[in-house]
Amino acid sequence: MTNILLRDVPPDLKRQIEELAQAHKTSLSSEIKALLERALRQSARFAEARSQGGLGTKLKSLVAEADWTDDFIRPRDKSERPAPNFE
Repeated sequence: MTNILLRDVPPDLKRQIEELAQAHKTSLSSEIKALLERALRQSARFAEARSQGGLGTKLKSLVAEADWTDDFIRPRDKSERPAPNFE
């Protein structure tokens, strides 16, 4: 196993990790390893999701290819409607 020395950890951050370790009944070292593993898994999931395309790609997939244009704005409904009554 390799050791890692982490310098200049803010006291508040150390206290938060110590509290998590106590809550999970683990050592400080074990809690830090668990936090790092969780962060790396989450980062890998985000990278995988990003490689599959972002929100724009997903939204574009909802529109039929025949409707793809540079200006996908529908005309505004200009029919006369009564003003809303909020009473």
